[in-house]
Amino acid sequence: AEQEEAEAGGASEEPLVTSERFVFFAPHGSRDADAHAMYADEQTMLPHLRPMFGMSRDAASARRAAQRQSLAARSPSQCLLDIVCRASGAFVGTTGFRALRPGASGEWGAIVRARWRRRGVCGEALDASTRLLRERFGGREVTAVTLATNAPMLSFLAGSGFERTGEFEDELGRQVEWRLALRGAAAGEAARVDAGLARYVGPFLGENLLHRVVELRRKISLSEAPAVRAFLRSHFAEERRSAEAEEKAAEAEAEAA
Repeated sequence: AEQEEAEAGGASEEPLVTSERFVFFAPHGSRDADAHAMYADEQTMLPHLRPMFGMSRDAASARRAAQRQSLAARSPSQCLLDIVCRASGAFVGTTGFRALRPGASGEWGAIVRARWRRRGVCGEALDASTRLLRERFGGREVTAVTLATNAPMLSFLAGSGFERTGEFEDELGRQVEWRLALRGAAAGEAARVDAGLARYVGPFLGENLLHRVVELRRKISLSEAPAVRAFLRSHFAEERRSAEAEEKAAEAEAEAA
């Protein structure tokens, strides 16, 4: 009976996971019209989501019915979620895993309606999705694939700690592959902190505070490398000794006075 209800779009409206500003539900039939409107919105879908742009209402409904059916299965092959604003109940977009291997990994993605862009939605969606993958499905890593021309998503994935693992060509163009290992509760807490940083977006090229923090972490890590420390000692040790000598001489003069 539960499977029939899910296929009919009457799946339970208990959230699967939540974040500070959003609630993440199974793709309920009551939001099929919102999803269809999103697929038809040029600002939201183009140029990076062209295959789904202009999808017919029947095709959109069938797509979401398949998503509901998968979630109702004993071992889901995908886990797609509706993003709903806590405060207003507005349909914000979709997120989750289009390919799911319980106990192993999930291929993450998100579609955010144009009016909600640059407001940190992807950061909260990624955080909520990874918590769900780890806690409900026992996932150990998140993967992602995005077009090489999708600069905002490339920047977001890199800033969120994903490792770039490869590239391939398909009918849509050059695709970039990414991987993010999940390392238990500590990693989950770090991901929540990073998701908060990702919400603060600057005015230039969608750069956010998380990107700056990741760059700082990278530079600190590089500074600890033996080769870098050897270079600093060989090039700046003399200047440091000279500066220390001058400082001591100045202190001695001050004491003598």
